[in-house]
Amino acid sequence: MDVAINSSGVASSIDLHTEIPVSLITMETFRCRNCSLINQSTERASDVSKTGIVVDVYPEFIGYAYTIQSVIIGIVLFSLIILTVAGNIIVLLAVFSNRKLRTVSNMFIVSLSLTDLFVGTIVMMPAALNEIFDQWILAREFCSIWVSFDVMLTSASILNVCLISIDRYIAIMTPLRYRTLMTNRRAILMLCVAWGISILSSFVPVENGLHNPEMATLENLTIFSEQPQCIFIVSFPYAVIAGSVTILLPIIVALTLYWRVSKEAKRQAFLVGSLITAGNVLLGQHVASKHIREPFTRKATVTLGIIVGAFVVTWTPFLIANNIDAYFQVIPPKVFTAFVWLGYCNSLINPIIYPLFMRDFRKVYKSMFTKCCPYVRKIKSLRKDRVYRCIPSPKCQQRAGAI
Repeated sequence: MDVAINSSGVASSIDLHTEIPVSLITMETFRCRNCSLINQSTERASDVSKTGIVVDVYPEFIGYAYTIQSVIIGIVLFSLIILTVAGNIIVLLAVFSNRKLRTVSNMFIVSLSLTDLFVGTIVMMPAALNEIFDQWILAREFCSIWVSFDVMLTSASILNVCLISIDRYIAIMTPLRYRTLMTNRRAILMLCVAWGISILSSFVPVENGLHNPEMATLENLTIFSEQPQCIFIVSFPYAVIAGSVTILLPIIVALTLYWRVSKEAKRQAFLVGSLITAGNVLLGQHVASKHIREPFTRKATVTLGIIVGAFVVTWTPFLIANNIDAYFQVIPPKVFTAFVWLGYCNSLINPIIYPLFMRDFRKVYKSMFTKCCPYVRKIKSLRKDRVYRCIPSPKCQQRAGAI
């Protein structure tokens, strides 16, 4: 007979078998996904058989109160999931349904969309259920798999964003050599490296206990609580190394590339403006400067800036909180969870940024929307018919244009 501390802080007697199939952990510890165990819980767990991170005892959900807060959280989170899944599916359909979009450059976008699609389904859905029910309600065996996929897919998404930034940098800085530098083989090699790093930072350390040397495997934590939980407790070295490789380094690369592109765009715009001024072509100066500056500064620089900005805004808070909390355990659980979901939202933003800022994608989107919506096709047909029948007068043309 051993003594354990329940969630109210009262000691109680619990019969322990030689092998306890799962772990029990308090809600406070679960919320801090990467924090170290509280001293009291660690002391209680030290003499207990250590076999897992998920509770094997599934309490009956009798009398569970579905509060308004839970309903609101569920609506918000599943709305984010639906938008994430739908947005990335549309990107994939656009690429696979149009040959013009099957380019080397779009290979990175396809890889990113597949990754973000898996983030929305495999990662975000169980995470949303955790937030709604405040406990792990899925199968015990799925916990370690979910943790590994969480780390792998989010890392792959970040690295794919970095690869897109590199691809855009090469296309903008050396457009004449782009096809020579960025071949199919090199693009596939870059993607394999990105996915390899993601796997090495997720399944390998998690399944072999390298995420926390003091806890050799995922089956090594037994703390008592009233509800089943799935947690991921990492050591400070793992948080620093994994965070640096999969988040910090891509952020530095993306920011550096954006700075280089912005600098080059300004230099070329200034050079073109100087040449036009030297030619004393006053009308041409205004028109040419406008048409040359916009493709460089507005289309290339601004688009890459939005890519990098969204990337930095969504993942930097998690990177900082993850490292601080791994060492000091001072980040409030709700704040940490909010940072995690902010990172997940990058998978929602990606399918909005990349295709909508590319003309080829916009055309395919418009074509897909027209084919899928009979009402739009009818309006479009009616507009063409009205224009063809219209007498060439200003009043008729105005009515036709208003349809």
